[in-house]
Amino acid sequence: MDDIATELNLFNESSGTKKLFGLLPFIATSLLNGTTLVIDELDAKIHPVLLRHIIMLFNDMNINRHKAQLVFTSHDLSTMNSDVFRRDEIWFMAKENAQNSKLYSLVEFKNEKGESVRKDAKFDKQYLEGKYGADPYLRRIIDWGKVNA
Repeated sequence: MDDIATELNLFNESSGTKKLFGLLPFIATSLLNGTTLVIDELDAKIHPVLLRHIIMLFNDMNINRHKAQLVFTSHDLSTMNSDVFRRDEIWFMAKENAQNSKLYSLVEFKNEKGESVRKDAKFDKQYLEGKYGADPYLRRIIDWGKVNA
């Protein structure tokens, strides 16, 4: 069979499709070589179904034979559940008063009784309820009426 070179024109494609095609060489290289791939805001512009599929490529040991690792930041809660991640695989980052960042795992959280977050808990729901921190402090938003007074 002859090798045929072709050009893929993504001009009319969505920004999510363009991002996915831009990431594919890095994802494939990481999986083939067993390297760690770090992506900031992996979820930006990528459909949640595609996001989950990318994550599951790294979780599937039949595909990820060389034990590649995917480290990413995300604001998408569709993958924040026990079907996709263990508690020790979910980490949060929050700014402290001195503007330094603190990184902590879901495993570290304890309720009032000192109990850990359950393995089958609704991580996404509890996150939105503010149980894990690392959420926007809506109560501290500036009163914009006073800014221009």
